[in-house]
Amino acid sequence: MITALDFQDASAPLLFDLSPLAALRQAPPPADLATRWPQYTLVLVEEEGYHVGPLLADNQVPRTLYFGRPGQTALELVPKRAKGQVLRFTDEFVRLTGTDRELLLFQLFHQAAAEPVLVPDEQAMEMAFLVGSLQRQAASAAILRDDLLRSYLKTLLLHCTRLSQQQRGATGSMVQAGLFGRFQQLLELHYAQWKSVAEYADQLHVTANHLSVSIRKETGQPASEHIRRRIMLEAKRLVSLRDASLKEVAYQLGFEDVAHFSKLFKRCTGITFSHFKKQIQAQYNCPLPKLMIA
Repeated sequence: MITALDFQDASAPLLFDLSPLAALRQAPPPADLATRWPQYTLVLVEEEGYHVGPLLADNQVPRTLYFGRPGQTALELVPKRAKGQVLRFTDEFVRLTGTDRELLLFQLFHQAAAEPVLVPDEQAMEMAFLVGSLQRQAASAAILRDDLLRSYLKTLLLHCTRLSQQQRGATGSMVQAGLFGRFQQLLELHYAQWKSVAEYADQLHVTANHLSVSIRKETGQPASEHIRRRIMLEAKRLVSLRDASLKEVAYQLGFEDVAHFSKLFKRCTGITFSHFKKQIQAQYNCPLPKLMIA
């Protein structure tokens, strides 16, 4: 498994990275409000005043958390002058499945992403310890490094989920009871298998027309558009992370007819698959500084 310190080739997208926010904002090209990364992103905005060890600069601890899902403008809500750490990781790295995936990825990065999570005093030191542990492991060349990174990452996400639940006043699961929330959960789990509104409607025990009308009323877009957007997001992510071919992407997303997928991609994105791939390659061929763990 490859982590940030293994990347000597700047053209290769990251599976895992933990970098200072300031460094990313100054790097060429600089990260800004419009930056969209293909990884899950957790921005830990820090505050001075606690001694947590030598690896956390200026004795700072996380006090506010911002979440961004793949393809989202991750820094949009983060204050311009904020200091802290940016943690990025992919599905391939974290390897969560089942209820863990729903709890730690879907609920945090899809449902809770619209608002920052505040870290109270009693939790700040624990969060700082976990961030420091991630830094130490990422800087290490010891065996089982990536397994330990995953373990610390999962623990950090569990802490984030608990804080998010407490802030939102949840007493149990954060799963939305509304039709749109349940549709989103199913979509996140089955976008590679189910392509029609009817398949989702059947699982939600409503008609396809009722589902589409309800989703349009709540979001302004029909259910079919949400399905297409999620498929296209994953297609772009696969190209960005793996340099996957058209055939590979189509098959991974459940399309046996590659030509049909190619036409759908152009219709949804406005450009051909090959053009999009060239754009991604040009983006990652930009000179970047060697990524290091601060």
